[in-house]
Amino acid sequence: MKTKLAKKYTRTLFIIAALIAVSACKPASERLYVEAYAEIEKGHFRIAVDLLEKSSNLEKKNYLKFRYLAEAGRIARFEIQDYERAIRIYKNIILQSEDEAQRINAQEAISEIYLENLQNYAFALRELQVLEPLVKDAKEKEKVRLKIAQSMYLTGNNEQAIEQITTSLKSASSETMNFLKLKAQVLVAQQKYKDAIEAYQDIYKRDPSYFEKENMHIATSVVYEENEEYGEALDYLNKFEKQIKDKQYLDLRKRRLKERLVNKPLFKGKRK
Repeated sequence: MKTKLAKKYTRTLFIIAALIAVSACKPASERLYVEAYAEIEKGHFRIAVDLLEKSSNLEKKNYLKFRYLAEAGRIARFEIQDYERAIRIYKNIILQSEDEAQRINAQEAISEIYLENLQNYAFALRELQVLEPLVKDAKEKEKVRLKIAQSMYLTGNNEQAIEQITTSLKSASSETMNFLKLKAQVLVAQQKYKDAIEAYQDIYKRDPSYFEKENMHIATSVVYEENEEYGEALDYLNKFEKQIKDKQYLDLRKRRLKERLVNKPLFKGKRK
């Protein structure tokens, strides 16, 4: 009995020793990569990013080196929200990776961080303009162009935004309605209310379901109100009342418009 246990114990020790030996044969970069994922499973994301960066520094193969670094960037961005560190990591990929797809993905990530996470629209615009000529897929390029136009609008460059939208609409397919929606928003920002209303009407004619999904009945009534056409705004809400799902907000809008209509100069109705 003791002999069997001794043999079993010896085999176990041999297996453990073999596993340690195999592990020791792995490159240091691969061992650090495995350690990083063990830390991820524990929720130790900052440690994981440190390990992935170290793994990348030691890795000899260029593709693997920057695959490890891209994973570090993803964790820095989404898990610990250290956006400056993520940007630094992605810039390293852009400057040193030999793989075009890795460089493009890194450039896209930097653009999105500035646009969505940091909301630094001037920097986002700069990075998106670098990204746009690099993107090959037509649909993806269209999305980048939309984000460029949005960044122009958000930085107050409304004329440039309109030019970008007009040019992009010539070849747009999947993002057409989003471009038209943005165009209406830019026209409102320019206080070109009549043009904005026409833009919203154009969207409604093209795609009523998109118009409803994006709550443009309310948006259109707001433009009428901004143009001091309170009666038209109220009539518009009454006309599309069934399509507006938020009834509480609809009632508030109607009450507000009735008050403004009564108090409008030269209004001939009775004041309350």
